[in-house]
Amino acid sequence: MKVLERYVGRCVRLKASAIGVLPRRRGREAVDFDNCFLVAAISREMKKLVCYGANMCITVAAADVVLI
Repeated sequence: MKVLERYVGRCVRLKASAIGVLPRRRGREAVDFDNCFLVAAISREMKKLVCYGANMCITVAAADVVLI
């Protein structure tokens, strides 16, 4: 858990593997979003990071993000 706590409050970008699991917009092939997220919390049950972007929230593993 200590490793995950260092991400809270930091800005991150999602790796390509995590971008593939984002929900698709209706009628669009590509996901339309800005790849910059703020890590707001840790989901302790799943050991994942809760990240907020401009218009979405996503829960990802620490391996799927890159600190910026």
